[in-house]
Amino acid sequence: MKRKLCSLAAIILVSAFAKAQITFTESTSILENTTLSSGVAMAVTDLNNDRLDDIIRIDDGINLQIEYQQADGTYQRVQVGNVASPWGISIADVDENGFNDIIVGGAYDGLRLLTANDDGTDFSLSTLGGPNIFVQNTNFVDINNDGAIDYFACHDDGISSPYENDGNGNFTYNLDMINAVSAGESDNSGNYGSIWTDYDNDGDLDLFISKCRIQAQGDPTDPRRLNVLYQNDGSNNFTEVAETAGLRPMAQTWATNFEDIDNDGDFDVVMVNHYTRSQIYENNGDGTFTDITTTSGVAPAMDALGFGIQVAMEDFNNDTFIDVVLTTTDGTHQLLLNDGDLTFTAVSNPFPNANDQIQSAAVGDLNNDGFVDLIAGYANGFNNPSGVADQVFMNDGNDNNWIKIALEGVESNSNGIGARVEIEGLWGSQVREVRAGESYGTQNSLITHFGLGTADEIETITVTWPSGTVDTAENINGNITITVREGEGVLGLEDVTDASGVSGLFPNPATTQISFTTTPNIQVNTIYVYDILGQKVRTQNIQATGIQSIDISNLTAGVYFVSIGDTVQKFIKK
Repeated sequence: MKRKLCSLAAIILVSAFAKAQITFTESTSILENTTLSSGVAMAVTDLNNDRLDDIIRIDDGINLQIEYQQADGTYQRVQVGNVASPWGISIADVDENGFNDIIVGGAYDGLRLLTANDDGTDFSLSTLGGPNIFVQNTNFVDINNDGAIDYFACHDDGISSPYENDGNGNFTYNLDMINAVSAGESDNSGNYGSIWTDYDNDGDLDLFISKCRIQAQGDPTDPRRLNVLYQNDGSNNFTEVAETAGLRPMAQTWATNFEDIDNDGDFDVVMVNHYTRSQIYENNGDGTFTDITTTSGVAPAMDALGFGIQVAMEDFNNDTFIDVVLTTTDGTHQLLLNDGDLTFTAVSNPFPNANDQIQSAAVGDLNNDGFVDLIAGYANGFNNPSGVADQVFMNDGNDNNWIKIALEGVESNSNGIGARVEIEGLWGSQVREVRAGESYGTQNSLITHFGLGTADEIETITVTWPSGTVDTAENINGNITITVREGEGVLGLEDVTDASGVSGLFPNPATTQISFTTTPNIQVNTIYVYDILGQKVRTQNIQATGIQSIDISNLTAGVYFVSIGDTVQKFIKK
């Protein structure tokens, strides 16, 4: 589906050069709780479907709190309650009610599902069945590609646990979906970072697990410390191929991430190792990888990292190239800016006034300005809260342009997790995957972000859904957030036209009113606005032709639908 969109953003000054440096400002004061110490598990994700990223943290590693981003840039806190002591967190809409749910888990204290109610204002707590495990990283992913989002949890002391979703948010432990055994005879322990990605570009999701059994330090061939890459044949049959792919460095790997660092259409790798240098790999395009750590210019930064924990990859300066953030337990956290030629430049003191070396980080747009921000956490050991307060670091931005793309699945899972999003423009092409849970212990925004450099328009957006459906839109202006619904294309900014003689619903997102134009052949005399649950919240009678307006200033932020004759149009109240 191809549509021409009009930008709702103000005209911005365009830099003469796409490449730009980046700075961050410590901005924890925007939060209601400025003293919370969370340990490692944290997330940045839009929970209430208002297209604004929220912050999910666990106070003292026990009490889960949500800071909801408001349209005016402030945050409102909701205390969810005791969730024991999680090491991993993943977020997705498991029951397809329009609001995201949360699963957390820790050291043999159960996998706890927090299900959002039907208006997103509260959560109910339940515990998944299956084996009691020592949870490390977790993911939401549609493993069997049936349209319902499944769950995968790494187990420190044994085989990792896959759970099948029945489509209504009920999970059943099912090792038949994937039996992620070690690369050799062992107890299958040592599973730490996990990521589901289509590394070989064949249209299905594969699984990479970073293996780091501490007790196996003295033997580089111990299966408990050999990374595993499970290649999907397209029919959910998985074969372990890490050594063939070149992603088994005989080190102890804690976390690995896959993104396209050279914009050639396939996913490259940044790998965090212990007791040896962390690495960057280039995807050769044939399912194999080449270590380019030395030639990329980051060897000194990797050496300074020390005992690395996490890796986050985003285009922080919006210059069209993916950058890298690395966190640590005992070294120096790093921000590596992508130079655009398979080399990187380490930024000196990237997060000024940090309380300590950053051990945990989740990223997303925390002030809705199109630049990716970061929330940082500090810990003792690997996950224990240190008492050092978490911090927000706001990206100061620059003159480069951007676009954010949210997905709504129909046949696929509602978040579009596992979808491939590709954009083309003056810079060439860029590609992303939608993921829920990556790196180690964290989740980043489900809203896909692209930097555009000096370009202010995207020539083509292509979304390839897990179902195989492909949606395409053309000539999309930059500096906006759009929604793509599976099978329908871009929503929310297109014109409304039908036989009733109504057109032009705007603006979207809106703050105080929505407007539309009626023509003399108008066939309806009443306009209705509904909330996400289908409750009528506004009624407007049409008295004349021309521009009509509906006051929405008193509506709370969220997603709404306006019914005009035979047309139903979605809009977002900010």
